[in-house]
Amino acid sequence: MVGGDLTSSAGKLGRPTWHAGELPDFSAYEAITEQEFHKGQVGPIRSWIHGLVLDLGANFGRFSALSPSTVSLDIGRRWLIRGIDLGNVHRAIVGSALALPFKKQRFDTVLALGITEHIPSDSMSDFLDEVTRVTKPGGRLVIRTSSPYAIFAILRLRMWNDYLHPYSPLHLRRQLLQRGWHQVGWMSSGLLGVTRILPRTVNSPVLWARSSSQVFILL
Repeated sequence: MVGGDLTSSAGKLGRPTWHAGELPDFSAYEAITEQEFHKGQVGPIRSWIHGLVLDLGANFGRFSALSPSTVSLDIGRRWLIRGIDLGNVHRAIVGSALALPFKKQRFDTVLALGITEHIPSDSMSDFLDEVTRVTKPGGRLVIRTSSPYAIFAILRLRMWNDYLHPYSPLHLRRQLLQRGWHQVGWMSSGLLGVTRILPRTVNSPVLWARSSSQVFILL
């Protein structure tokens, strides 16, 4: 359990409570961890993790499990419950990434993998401000976006809405540089932007890839 020096007064940290029958079928979501583009990123992401870790949009903790020091945050209580059941999540908090319930400069590593596509474009600035606020100087950020330039995105225009939408990795990079971050890595998955075609991770920018993960250090 994380102590009170980590969270602000708004933070409610610990094991979520739930009622019987409210858990959904997680099988489709957990199958993501078996896909090649996911497996290919696990090793590089693990290599960037150090110190106290914050996993934003942790879901069932597929990346939280990479470090025992991880605090897992998600707006959906049911996902954190599942992560606890799987042994991926050890310290959980239900909350919004747009108003993080943590004091400033608390984390050495922030993971934002699978969350940016759920943040409205007009709220992205607030999200990046919060990420910057809670990260220590010299801290690391690993952040992934679903690229609007990918064939995957173009062929599925109708599925992008207020809940799911792509975000330009170039625009994201520019916004983080303006906040004092320095880019040190770039990982792309799916050279053709389609998961099942050339799905392996590429350690370079591929703007038309389905997703792009960037690594930054806060100066």
